[in-house]
Amino acid sequence: MFYIIFLFVLFYLVIIVKRAKQYKYNTKEDYLYDLEKNFIQNINLNDKIHLTNDKYDTLFLQIKIKPSFFSYFIQPCITINGVKHFFEYGAAGIRYVNFSHAGETTEIKGNISLQSKSARLYGYKNNIDLENDTILILAPHADDAELAAFGLYKSAKNVTIVTITAGESGVCNYCDLYKNNKEKSALKKGSLRTFDALTVPMLGNIPYTNSLTLGYFGSSLQKMAENPRQAVKSKIDTIENMEPFRKVSHAKVKLDNNVLPTYTSLLKDLNDLITQLNPNIIITPHSQIDSHADHKQTTYAVRNILKRTHKKIKFLLYTNHLVKSEIYPLGDIHSAVTLPPNSKKFDFDSIYSFALDEELQIDKLFALEAIHDLKDSTIQISLKKSLIHLKKMFMRVITGKDKSYFRRAVRANELFFISDKPL
Repeated sequence: MFYIIFLFVLFYLVIIVKRAKQYKYNTKEDYLYDLEKNFIQNINLNDKIHLTNDKYDTLFLQIKIKPSFFSYFIQPCITINGVKHFFEYGAAGIRYVNFSHAGETTEIKGNISLQSKSARLYGYKNNIDLENDTILILAPHADDAELAAFGLYKSAKNVTIVTITAGESGVCNYCDLYKNNKEKSALKKGSLRTFDALTVPMLGNIPYTNSLTLGYFGSSLQKMAENPRQAVKSKIDTIENMEPFRKVSHAKVKLDNNVLPTYTSLLKDLNDLITQLNPNIIITPHSQIDSHADHKQTTYAVRNILKRTHKKIKFLLYTNHLVKSEIYPLGDIHSAVTLPPNSKKFDFDSIYSFALDEELQIDKLFALEAIHDLKDSTIQISLKKSLIHLKKMFMRVITGKDKSYFRRAVRANELFFISDKPL
């Protein structure tokens, strides 16, 4: 019996260590955000909360938590009006809870320990009009628009989605099917991602003419920016022609059909898009907190185009690859997206939380499920493949290190940092 208890304790100690290593930051430190200019009121969490939030579309509650014995084994969370908000295992310090869906009568419960029952409430009014705004979404890869903004774009009336790269390089998704022929696998991957970028938005009521793929090669934007006039081929050496991935002739926006994969061409594409569409909202990655080079360079390219103009554009900035942790947002599918971990200042003027009701979350789940690259396409090949996949799923639960885009993206809200310039 003693050995069983010993092994059980040892097993949990290993889990604690593995869970702690998933974070690339100190989970005992405060999240650093200066929101004071948007302060509304102090709230005592012991009291019944009376709140009239008609003036605000986005609310965040600053709380201060402390670790408990159980918080190392059970992920801490609180539930506000039925929506869960998760924190790191063993977390301590200041955190920000998304309070945007709170009503005048707000029920708060959970398994966290608070250093103080006093909380500070902050609010934002962003004046976003999804009926009348002209929105341009820039997706570095074929899934980024859906991961970051499917709920928002399905709820809007005038949206154009532009996918920058073919995303053919990277993981050899279909090598099992093509007997480790990386060129064939990459061509198939690029063609499927191109198809998905053009068709999946139709699940969000986006007309086919409003989806374009520019066809630049995956993970090439940084190299293109370093030498703007030099053509940069795919990381798969034998792939030099971007024509199979460039689908613009069908679109209402008129772009050149045949271009070289250069930074100069990319800048011209973006300039033509912005000139013809005249968007008042551009949705693009936040280059200061997103770790992926293609994401950063997409926004840098927009900045290069707009730095000499005086267009009034509101930028909704997202991250699908947070620098601090690839598992952000924390917690289960259908829970809330809260402010990301932050130990140093990054730029934004406002914060916008777009709420997704249950039906819209289900629609988003089906949209992600339709994207080939988000699924394990070889799981049906053999029992061995299925068992390997099952092992991966099991380890996600044990270690808490679940990077699944379905868990991270199908949420009660989509979160954007707003700026009057690309960052």
